Amino acid sequence: MATLRGLLELRGPLLVLAVIAFVSAMGISIMLPLLPLYGLSLGASPVLLGLMTSGFAIANSVAQLVAGFVTERYGSRRLILAGTGTYAVANALIATAPSAVALIAYRSFAGLGAGANLVSTRLYIAEVADPARMAFVNGVLSAANSAGNVVGPAFGGLLAVASDLRTPFAVVAATSGLAFLAATLLAKPRPHAGAVARDAAAPASALNRGVVALLLANFGLLVAFGAWITSYAPFATTRLGWTTFDVGIIFTIFGIGDITLGPWLAHLADRTGRRRIGILATIPITAFGLALVLGMPRLVVYAVSFVTGSGLTAFNASWFA
Repeated sequence: MATLRGLLELRGPLLVLAVIAFVSAMGISIMLPLLPLYGLSLGASPVLLGLMTSGFAIANSVAQLVAGFVTERYGSRRLILAGTGTYAVANALIATAPSAVALIAYRSFAGLGAGANLVSTRLYIAEVADPARMAFVNGVLSAANSAGNVVGPAFGGLLAVASDLRTPFAVVAATSGLAFLAATLLAKPRPHAGAVARDAAAPASALNRGVVALLLANFGLLVAFGAWITSYAPFATTRLGWTTFDVGIIFTIFGIGDITLGPWLAHLADRTGRRRIGILATIPITAFGLALVLGMPRLVVYAVSFVTGSGLTAFNASWFA
């Protein structure tokens, strides 16, 4: 009963954050599968494609690090607004990039906004949610994120086929602006009693054994993701003979797996142990990479993608809890 009451109290900010997650993810998933192809159309070499991914990742990491300190001074809500606003402006610039070098610069700028928004959103939820339900709440946000991922890739692929590669990025700029407008509806956070007690009982040092282990696990996952997202679209189109639509549909399948199994696995993590679920979730993620590299039949890749989507949700929900 107390859990239900806590979720009802959280429904306002959780709904707004879910809308932001959905709209942002729809825009990102429109863009992400096509970004390497967009870079190639602007004359990017494989090295420049790597720099585009690295620039975003470095800026994202710096923003996340700085955001933790800035939030203590200005509050998580203000940083959410700053992050979503920066990301919206950056995506508008990406849609008008005249060269591959400009695309790298604009993509790095987008990394600053995305990093700030990621940290501030999680901190906002950590302030207002019941700690005992954190994995479930993060699972809900992940499901909203994946709902956007279901809509975005196929839609982006169709836009690219029907018009040109710039059109999907113009749509991303518009959806990012909508996410910023949704962020203005967030109220100032009122800390949950359980969150206050949790913070009071937290270890004195931020770099305890658990935090270091989680940082290493997340770092490894992000390194793998960066390498994959840079090479996936060119590899699938040139080596496997996939179309632009085929490239995008994998992201949609990720999202379907996230929506259907993700919240349930997050709830299971709250009940049975977040560490256990976080470890098991890495198995389907590894299997997806192997299925793609080994050139397995497309239906097999689709099936593994479905399970991988739920695994990513379980890992992130457990990690952020």
